[in-house]
Amino acid sequence: MITNTNKFNSKRSNEIKSFSSEVFNFIKNHKQDGLLLEGNLKYFSSKRLIVISNVKIDTLSAIDYIVGCDNIYILQYANYDDTYRAYIHYVQDPSIISVEPDMVIELDKPQLSKQPKLSLHESELIHSWGFEYIKSKEAFDYILQNKTVDGLPQMVVGVIDDGVETGNPIFKNRLLNAYSFVGESPNPYKSDMGHGAKVCSVLMENTLENVKIISYKIFSERETTLSILRLAEMQAEFDGVDFINSSYGMFVKFESRLHKALHIASAGNVKCNTPQYPAACDGVISVAGITPNGVLSDTSTYGDWVTVAAPSENIKLPSIYGLNEYIDFSGTSCAAPFVTAICAMIKTQHPNLNNEQIKQVLYNSCDTADVPVKYGIVNMFNALSYLDNITQPEAIKRTVDFTPKDPEPALV
Repeated sequence: MITNTNKFNSKRSNEIKSFSSEVFNFIKNHKQDGLLLEGNLKYFSSKRLIVISNVKIDTLSAIDYIVGCDNIYILQYANYDDTYRAYIHYVQDPSIISVEPDMVIELDKPQLSKQPKLSLHESELIHSWGFEYIKSKEAFDYILQNKTVDGLPQMVVGVIDDGVETGNPIFKNRLLNAYSFVGESPNPYKSDMGHGAKVCSVLMENTLENVKIISYKIFSERETTLSILRLAEMQAEFDGVDFINSSYGMFVKFESRLHKALHIASAGNVKCNTPQYPAACDGVISVAGITPNGVLSDTSTYGDWVTVAAPSENIKLPSIYGLNEYIDFSGTSCAAPFVTAICAMIKTQHPNLNNEQIKQVLYNSCDTADVPVKYGIVNMFNALSYLDNITQPEAIKRTVDFTPKDPEPALV
């Protein structure tokens, strides 16, 4: 049931999903400054619609709703037929900016294995094999040849996942902010299953301290809805993050609403070539997983729609449960942040590159391998040194397009 509060308008019932107060605050304060894409007509299992309008709308037969000051509606209907009829009504209404059905999105299930306790205070920090494989140490040395970390530009990665450990010393000085778009709890930003915290650990291991993180919690268990994802995407756009890491997906097609941040997503943990979303959305860097031998993981999704591959099996990370433990993390959920880390370090080295240019550098610097993805296996050192090794202007023009791009559409 929606709590009666002055922060939002609502029709009371027991049907609508419990949202956190940040959802209502976000909707109340949201300012529309552009258009969203039209929704998908096929999927109405949630019996819920997300509607953005130029004017106040008739909620038709909705049994529950929340609405923000700029006419952002989340409408709950009692059955499939009512939802479908409402959708048809709204798509035909010229005052409606956007309408799309809410859908359930599942978090990738990581494969975890127990490891003996190891101390972070040993003579040398134990890094994951992925750190060595993509040559992060060599890349760090390369970027710091004539610079210090303090002199590097700040890069911000938004992690849309199940939260983060805000009080854990592992995240000290790297976490800028944390949002929760799911139900209230004593610790609403906490990574309930440890998934988001592990994603952040991969990011931090493979970036310098100039790369910061903002956490957007959209999963409380293993499921969330498209409406919650949409609000997190909007918040990330308003926060001005440079990159978004999405380690989740579904086979039902939906569009990404991110227009400013470079979006990196896990391809999926089902060994098939069927596209999953958001990894298969236009403009998204999709990431498959490999073993230490450089072959496709037995559990990784693959195909010509998948752009790159990265380490994804038994990635040893400092445990979120204490500084004196390590834990293994497997699946394309951990492959994606390796690629996000490389993109963040490319922009650190070349801060004037736009998103398309960063992607070109990433793709052109991949190691070729017999892996069923479009470009190959990522390599951070190759990526950071790629432009510096191109000495002829003709070669630069041929391999990386530096022509100005049309302004990207603003997000509502």
